[in-house]
Amino acid sequence: MKKKCILALILGAAFMAQGCGFTEGTDAVVTVVDATPTPEPTKAPKATATPEPTAEAAADSAAADSAAATEQTPSGITVEVKDETYYAVEGVNLRTDASADADFVAGVLSGESLKCTGVCANGWIRVDYNGQTCYASGDYVSTTPPVGAATADTGAADTGTTEEAAQ
Repeated sequence: MKKKCILALILGAAFMAQGCGFTEGTDAVVTVVDATPTPEPTKAPKATATPEPTAEAAADSAAADSAAATEQTPSGITVEVKDETYYAVEGVNLRTDASADADFVAGVLSGESLKCTGVCANGWIRVDYNGQTCYASGDYVSTTPPVGAATADTGAADTGTTEEAAQ
C-alpha cells in the first residue's frame, strides 16, 4: 500500500507542477482594440425667415410646372402631357404601351380623330380611346385633319360654294 500512496503523491505533484497549462510567451496574446471617440454634438444652424413668393413668381412657377409636366408609360418612357387632337393618316394600331411589341387594343381607320393626352419621348402619342389609355405610333398620325375631314367639319357653308362652282 505504501507503494500506491507514493505513486499517488508523485502523480499529484506532477499535475500541480504543470499548473493550469499556461506557458508564458506562446499563449500570452493580448489584443488591443482601438476605440472610436464619441463625436461632439454640433451647434444647430440659426433659423432664417423663408421669403414668401410674389403673385408673379407664383404664376411663373405654375406656368413652368404645367409646361414641363411629364409622366411615364408603363415601360418607363417619358410622356410630355398635352391635350390635342390628332388624326390617323392611315390605319393605325392602338397598343397598351408606346411600343410595337405591346399588346394590341384596337385599330383606327384613316381620318379618325384621336384625343391625345401626351407625346412620348420615342415619338409615340398617348391617346384616350373609349375611356382607355392607349398609345399610337407618331408615324401614322398628324395634327392636321385630312382633306375629307375638313370639308365634313365645315358642312353647309361649303355646300353652297361647291354647288355654285360646279354650275
